[in-house]
Amino acid sequence: MNNLGESLAKINLEGRVLPGEPLGPLTTFGVGGPADALVYPASFEDIRRVRIFCQKEGVPLFVMGRGANLLIADNGIRGVTLNLTSLNKLRIDGELLVAQAGLEVSQAIDFCSKKSLSSLEFLYGMPSSIGGAVWMNARCYGHEISDVFAHARVLNEHQEFAEIPFRDGEWDYKVSPFQKHDWIILEAGFRTETKVAKEILDVMSKNLEDRTQKGHFRLPCAGSIFKNDRRWGEPSGVLIERCGLKGLRKGRAVVSNWHANIIVNEGGALAS
Repeated sequence: MNNLGESLAKINLEGRVLPGEPLGPLTTFGVGGPADALVYPASFEDIRRVRIFCQKEGVPLFVMGRGANLLIADNGIRGVTLNLTSLNKLRIDGELLVAQAGLEVSQAIDFCSKKSLSSLEFLYGMPSSIGGAVWMNARCYGHEISDVFAHARVLNEHQEFAEIPFRDGEWDYKVSPFQKHDWIILEAGFRTETKVAKEILDVMSKNLEDRTQKGHFRLPCAGSIFKNDRRWGEPSGVLIERCGLKGLRKGRAVVSNWHANIIVNEGGALAS
């Protein structure tokens, strides 16, 4: 569709519409071309209006959070890209932490630690959004999102707001029920437990130090690239290192020398 930005302006969004906006800087890889139109919604209703517009006009719609675990093509993304980082509020509702999808996971953990509430600290230091972590059932240090997930509010395929509760049997290693449906995660609720603040802070500090030592923050990257296949009995990084692939490069994209399951952008790498 020509003049996509102008067409989006006609549906009365509260949020921002940015035609031709570069997407690479919005990812942890720092790689990728522009969006035809990038939308930062100001409300859940904005998301619903954008989705109805795209469905009616036959325009592709892509939803992103904080750009972790995301490799964008060099020529960018056609259609509308919804960036949910503008939806980043959180609250305590009874014994639940309720956080909007665009909030960075570590910000939610900091919030809870100040209230002596334990919930997501096993993910501390992961640059993911709440929505992304729920969608992929993010896992670290023997724990995963499904251990504390209570419910999520979504925009479903019928453009209706719905609440999705936790159901045992729908979750697995890096698997969530959201991967099987055309839903947009808007916010999620997580169970909390009162603990001594120092215990929570110790876990946060230990996990952040471990990520730092493994080189997750040395250069732009997406952390570990490949999932671990338990049938092999060893982590993917060990298997890759045994193959002698540390330092393998394609242009400025390199298998890191400090962790074989991390591919880094040395500056100017291409998605291709």
